[in-house]
Amino acid sequence: MIGIIGAVDQEAIEIKKEMIDVIQEEIGGISFYKGKLCGKDIVFVQSGIGKVNAALTATLLIDRFDVEKVIFSGVAGSLNKELNVGDIVIGTDVVQHDVDATEFGYKLGQIPQMKEWAFEGDKELIEKVKSLRESKERLFFGRILTGDQFVSKKDVKISLGSDFSALCVDMESGAVAQVCTRLGKGFLIIRSISDSITDESGMEYNKFVELAAKNSKKLVKGILR
Repeated sequence: MIGIIGAVDQEAIEIKKEMIDVIQEEIGGISFYKGKLCGKDIVFVQSGIGKVNAALTATLLIDRFDVEKVIFSGVAGSLNKELNVGDIVIGTDVVQHDVDATEFGYKLGQIPQMKEWAFEGDKELIEKVKSLRESKERLFFGRILTGDQFVSKKDVKISLGSDFSALCVDMESGAVAQVCTRLGKGFLIIRSISDSITDESGMEYNKFVELAAKNSKKLVKGILR
């Protein structure tokens, strides 16, 4: 059983409309959908926005449904001038950029009392993505950042990308990665770029989020096949 998480409505719509034999179960006000996608048994759930929502959802998904691995499919903002709207980033690792315990000797982004600074994605799933030949979207592999802010200013994006050697930023992946790591489950983060490295992020996001969600779904289906 594979667990698939999406963050916003557009992502959830794209996945759910192609599932079959669906059984819905509600836990703590969160709807989980068990069924099949591309012939594989999956559980899909929409996490909502932000790290707390994502962590809660990932924990329930793993604990209640005993999924083998977790795929987080969603959208993100670019931190790199080479990435265009619609491009897809596969997270080799994930760092929470808004964590700052440097006063106590930790590296910026490192969670106190955890050995990890960056949470590493599942190597087997990453290799599966690399072996795909059907994706028409441009694929990039690298670091993804997470924080509880929508990063919209160009200078902030450039700084984050440079400081952390990262490709894109979102508001959930780091929390899912942390939960999966703590609970011993492999994870794959797929993020389709919904806004570029400009000061127009909010406008671009509203315009391109559906395109980005569809691109993410295509890649999820490719992996499941």
